[in-house]
Amino acid sequence: MSLPLLVGALLTAAAPHTPEASASRGPYLDQRTTGAAYCYDPESPVLSEAFRRPKPTPETRVDGAALAEDVRFLHQLLRTTYSGWPELLAHRTFDPDAFFTDWSAKVAASGPTVSFQDGVLAPTLAIREALTDNHFGPSGLLSLLREDPRLAFREYQADAPPGLKLESCDANTVTGAQGDTLRWAPVLKPDGSRGQRLTVSARGAGDARTLRCGDTSLPLQVRPPRPARQFAPKDIYTYEPKGDVGIITIRRFSGPPEAEAGLRRFVADAPKHRKHKLLVFDLRGNSGGDDGYVYEWLDAMVRGPWFSSGEVWMHGAFYPCFEWNSRVQRQAMDGRLDTPEAKAEREALRAKWPATPEPSRPVFDSGRVEGHAKTPFTGRIVVLVDRDSASSGESGAYALHQATGAPMVGERTGGFLTYGNAPSFVLPRTGFAWVVPTKRNYFAEPVEGVGHAVQVYLDAEDMARPVAELLPRLRKLP
Repeated sequence: MSLPLLVGALLTAAAPHTPEASASRGPYLDQRTTGAAYCYDPESPVLSEAFRRPKPTPETRVDGAALAEDVRFLHQLLRTTYSGWPELLAHRTFDPDAFFTDWSAKVAASGPTVSFQDGVLAPTLAIREALTDNHFGPSGLLSLLREDPRLAFREYQADAPPGLKLESCDANTVTGAQGDTLRWAPVLKPDGSRGQRLTVSARGAGDARTLRCGDTSLPLQVRPPRPARQFAPKDIYTYEPKGDVGIITIRRFSGPPEAEAGLRRFVADAPKHRKHKLLVFDLRGNSGGDDGYVYEWLDAMVRGPWFSSGEVWMHGAFYPCFEWNSRVQRQAMDGRLDTPEAKAEREALRAKWPATPEPSRPVFDSGRVEGHAKTPFTGRIVVLVDRDSASSGESGAYALHQATGAPMVGERTGGFLTYGNAPSFVLPRTGFAWVVPTKRNYFAEPVEGVGHAVQVYLDAEDMARPVAELLPRLRKLP
């Protein structure tokens, strides 16, 4: 089942907050109005500024007393809302309650101000070293945290030597490796032929690793990174028919109103897509948003049941605010909280209040989905992904794969997926926005940090090629 997997964006706090600023109207509505805690107040200056300020740097000074109070607020919020909290509690050497108590005390004792590095980034890294969760942390800085060598996984690869057997290789001999990612995988060569590639994901810096396979030391090279793709909101969705092939490009699954209009057009175009024998989805560089658009599209293209991932939601203190907060945050990011259109969107959601308060508890969903297509799609689908396909960008690709058997082609995805549906919460005193996943997904293979494994690799130099140039090879896939 699918709901938005949101990555909070743009954060804030360029300068320390003063007591006067902290005393201003807080970011959340009175629970008596909504029936739930943590529902955003769209009239709060703290809220509107949180998503419009420049990102802090490691050297940014933060009010120590305000941050200490917000760490205590964050601690209580995580205990009822964070889908990773049970696993932190079960950690053998990391005590989350003691950690947050110590974090708040250290910040309070640090003096009038503390650097963003010492007060925020360093503690966040410590939490994420205890539990790999790419979604967790200060909003707008998740990509920065992801690239820290202590957290970042990269793929190290070599072409298959003749006669080498995988069972002779020991992943533990690769520095920083996650052993269960070691595998042979097919690679699609420029001439359309297939080769075999040995691949493993590992943490740490350096472009080279060595893998021991029996008496052989096999050198591995890292897959090189590429510059992030840039696009205008109006180009978030494009459809290019080429005879019996349809090329569907989706750059994100969220954005300002013109981007959302494009995503609705993607769903509405399903009858046009159905006419092709081959559909190529280009989700390279898609950093996420709401994968519900893919599920709506699949509902019109697939008939009968299929299974996504099993999942556990954290219901309770925040759950009724999810849709409201997602909409208010988007409006704040776009600077349109006060427009008539924004107010009308909110009024439609406000009509559902007050919600009945629920105790905080996990709720399981098997991931079973039922397609209702009157005329199911009978052609083939291929999905292009890369390391920058993240969050809903990778869950959307996975849904296409699960529902239709479409191979994912390219390279492992970003690995923002085990802990998902991650809204931002604004910390009341500092105004920082903090991304907190509220759902735990379960997959048959490791995903968080390392990303979804692809069925077929492309060489690194082919990853930026336009779909039209790759089509001769993609046509040959089963």
